[in-house]
Amino acid sequence: MLLRDIRNTVIFLFSIPLIFSCQEKKTARHQALPEIIIKEVRSSFENCNADSVSCTFVHIEYPEFTDSLKSPINDVIVRKVKNVASDYFREEVIDGPLEHMAASFIHDYEAFKEDFTEYTLGWYVEVISEITYESDRLISFRIESESFTGGAHPNASSSLFIIDKVTKKKLSTFDIISDTTRFKELLEIEFRKKKGMSSGQNFADRGFYINDGDFLLNENIGLSDQSIIVHFNPYEIAPYSEGATTLTLNKKDLGALLKIQ
Repeated sequence: MLLRDIRNTVIFLFSIPLIFSCQEKKTARHQALPEIIIKEVRSSFENCNADSVSCTFVHIEYPEFTDSLKSPINDVIVRKVKNVASDYFREEVIDGPLEHMAASFIHDYEAFKEDFTEYTLGWYVEVISEITYESDRLISFRIESESFTGGAHPNASSSLFIIDKVTKKKLSTFDIISDTTRFKELLEIEFRKKKGMSSGQNFADRGFYINDGDFLLNENIGLSDQSIIVHFNPYEIAPYSEGATTLTLNKKDLGALLKIQ
């Protein structure tokens, strides 16, 4: 399901052609702030309704810790959001505030419309981030992104991150798995189960870009409370028509293979 199909309501607060907002979901007065608030950046062309196929808009959403001691983690999350979003915005605006990135996208659409006045479809970018796991040492989050700027279909991806809170570095599969050969074997078993394939069925015959006997070790890996999550975006292991594939392995089943808790 596309991100734009699961949005419930889009609210624009100002009736001017180009709008930005950076909003916080806050508790009532005199109540303590929640541990995490959700930050939003929104921008649209001519105050359009984002549910319309003719609307051009940007929607970026990400979590922010309210504890000042965790501000370095907030910086990491914003930086990763920008990295994921960089595919959709001009290079010269990536280092600026998210609001400026959103504005540049709208301005690019305006310039495009001046040259192609008969064009009726809208462009959009949505980047939604959420935390999937946190421990004393680690934090894991997922960034879902989707865009459309013309073409046969939207482009969508899901990016997973496991961050060491002390070093602020992204952990790789080798950092969290002690035996990656066995890990690939377990991923292949889960993949075949998910796709309804027998143990001896050839991957190429099903159209997958996987060598038999050597399942892919994907670095797009994250954590939940109970599982290790490995995600393959469209085109990574199969044609676009196959869609994305998410594999989950229970932490308890991994046992000694898992180097982190």
